[in-house]
Amino acid sequence: MPNNHIIKTNAKTSLQNKWAQAIGVGAILLSVFCLYIILLQLVNMPISAIFNEYTSLFISIAIVVVSVQLFAMPLLYGALRWFWFTSADANVPINEIFCYFSSGKEYLRAFSLSFRIFVRSTAILLVCFLPSLIIVAISSPDTYDMLNTSMPYWASSVWALGNTLTFLGIIISFILLLRYFAAPILMINDPSITPNEALDLSVIITKNANGRTLSFVLSFFGWFLLSMLYIPLIFTLPYFLIAYAVYCRFLINHYNRRVADAFKNPFNGRI
Repeated sequence: MPNNHIIKTNAKTSLQNKWAQAIGVGAILLSVFCLYIILLQLVNMPISAIFNEYTSLFISIAIVVVSVQLFAMPLLYGALRWFWFTSADANVPINEIFCYFSSGKEYLRAFSLSFRIFVRSTAILLVCFLPSLIIVAISSPDTYDMLNTSMPYWASSVWALGNTLTFLGIIISFILLLRYFAAPILMINDPSITPNEALDLSVIITKNANGRTLSFVLSFFGWFLLSMLYIPLIFTLPYFLIAYAVYCRFLINHYNRRVADAFKNPFNGRI
């Protein structure tokens, strides 16, 4: 696997003479995102007026999750499709971003993948953060107020353990989620595989590359901070997506070479 500098250089090279189209794809994503935020705010106002705080929060979260799965993720996969083929030096029209809305079969593939990733990610986050949530609940006075009982004297001293478990939960969950890093590209690259097969294959391909993937993601930390100003996103978003596509291409090629070498030498260096 090449280092991050080579991957980023290849990504920038792929966008030579195609920055206008790349910015156009990114602008579509950002425009839909802005429209999405406005619509959510409009929907949230009557919900807040009808229901109490906790019910309104639950309904708002449910609306966000469902709408992201139904509309935002298929659009994002379409954008990734454009950058994936662009990274292979192919000329792809901008309307490729809407390819997963072109037929029921393609839409269901995109929806199925995003829903499966959501379910698996939710399960991972729940398992990783459950210990810290329990400790935080034990050390919180609000918990005992809800139970109409007094807080034990020792409960206030376990908050540090909760912070430690939260930190460990972040690290472990992030590493586990990296296993699905290549799944969208695998689905995009091979129309014959199912979303579930794309997820399983992503786990196999990234098995020995979690450290490399983590290093690749963290190498964009400065760009992520810059993107928080929003305006730079018009340039950084295409850069993120093309770099992701190039990295996945190297990752897939590296795995294919390892498999080919294993077939050439079935003993894999043990003789």
